[in-house]
Amino acid sequence: MVTPVGTSKRLRIAAAAEQRNTSAVAYHFGTKRALIDAIYAHRLAPASEEQLRLLAGLDEQERGHDLRSFVAILVHSMTGRLGTPEEPGWFLRFVANALYVHEIAPFDLTAQKWTRGVHALRSRIDACMADLPAEVRAQRWDFLIGLLLHTLAQQEHLLQLHGEAPSGLATRDLLAAGLVDSAVALLSAPVSPATRHLLAGPAGTAATPSS
Repeated sequence: MVTPVGTSKRLRIAAAAEQRNTSAVAYHFGTKRALIDAIYAHRLAPASEEQLRLLAGLDEQERGHDLRSFVAILVHSMTGRLGTPEEPGWFLRFVANALYVHEIAPFDLTAQKWTRGVHALRSRIDACMADLPAEVRAQRWDFLIGLLLHTLAQQEHLLQLHGEAPSGLATRDLLAAGLVDSAVALLSAPVSPATRHLLAGPAGTAATPSS
């Protein structure tokens, strides 16, 4: 179960930061905000650069409008963090927890260098949904992040508990493929007449039309 991050989570935070001495972590960074930012920068800056590199590669191949390719870049940058049975990861669960703590959640994708890759991906994905209402596009991005992050946080937990089968690599590839399929379907699904009716009416007062 995913629960909000608190001061009692220092062991998990230290693991996410690859630091075994939790007292040293607290002393070095001073505040929880500074520690969280350092963890994000350490873990996400290289991924952000790789995402931007892959996007540039798509542009060179004249595939800079391919929704599935954008989703695949996002998914694979996350599945690569699952860890191994010998060295299980904590970072995906850490981020899933952090989403529930407003002051440390990375909601502003323009604020940090390490969010540039995700910001670019979101802009590209949003452009692929230009025919959908703005409210729907924003909602579906939230759905997408929830789907990916919580699914992978659970997988990270199971990996720590049970390890992987001998076919673990194929299983991980299959997980990534399924997430890409599901995410593309989520993002590209048509908006139903009922939803459009609710969007057009006063908030909370519009009646759902009969089918």
